[in-house]
Amino acid sequence: MSVEQKLAKSLARFQERISNGSFYEAQQTIRSITNRYVHANQFSAAISLLYQSTMILLESKQYDEAADLYIYMLEVMGNEKRDKDGGSGNIDKSDMDKISSIISMYPEGNENLLTLSKDTGKWVTAQTGSVAGDGRLNTLLGLKLVKSASDGAINAGLRLLMLSSDVKALETITSIEYGTFQHENKLDSFVMYLSRVVLPYLLIKNVRFAEIGCRKLIERFVEEHEQFKYENVGGLTIFEVQEGEELEDFFKTINFIQLLVELVKRGRKEDGNTFTLLLKRYLSALKVHEGLFERVNEIAVMYYGISFIKKQSNLLQDMMGSFLGGK
Repeated sequence: MSVEQKLAKSLARFQERISNGSFYEAQQTIRSITNRYVHANQFSAAISLLYQSTMILLESKQYDEAADLYIYMLEVMGNEKRDKDGGSGNIDKSDMDKISSIISMYPEGNENLLTLSKDTGKWVTAQTGSVAGDGRLNTLLGLKLVKSASDGAINAGLRLLMLSSDVKALETITSIEYGTFQHENKLDSFVMYLSRVVLPYLLIKNVRFAEIGCRKLIERFVEEHEQFKYENVGGLTIFEVQEGEELEDFFKTINFIQLLVELVKRGRKEDGNTFTLLLKRYLSALKVHEGLFERVNEIAVMYYGISFIKKQSNLLQDMMGSFLGGK
């Protein structure tokens, strides 16, 4: 009997158990058969069996059992790749298609998705060496995770979407952040939600999305707060600031974030002096918002090689250095 015939026979028995409602028994049987293929180094057969079995379970809405077989499939795919080429390089298109098909079958917000996203991310990193994962999978998983009831899953989804180059991911992020701002109904919190979109994109060097996200959020803010005066300057929405007014630091910070994106967009390391002048002008406003100055400093280090935060000295090291001939 050929491998194909054996697979067809195993799947037929599996389908019969599924039809009878014996989901766990069916899952364990597939695991046992797969083990035999793996031990015989018949990885393609093992992957095919796991993939088709997982899809059958998903069609029957048995998401827990399907998740178990999916994670096993990732493990076998890794074994096959190591056997072929040492496990480095790109992901085979057939493997990517299988992974995407399985994840697509999970409903938005399903409780298994957080675990699947972690295991999938580890697998992609192991295969490609990229800690950022795969953009297509990041988008697919992220869009499903942000519909979860769990804050942890939602935040994980937002992180995955942030690593995607898909405009839909950016639109989802800006929609969620602005929606949260509206729900909070606290005017000065807008700075936090604006920075949560713009600064991470700058830190992963996706300046284009930082610019688009910044513009989209400010446009929505202006539409809903027509009472505030501003001027369009070179495509930027620069708010009018009155010294000593209650919202002085608020508007200064919004203006700074826009100017920061515009400066970084120029892509010139010699703009470090300009950055320094910009930061000094708005420093007091930035420090009103907890953690914002520190994130901006990370951007300064990344793009201009300068830091405005002194590293804390190690007192013991300093003392030993002086004893051993230091200053």
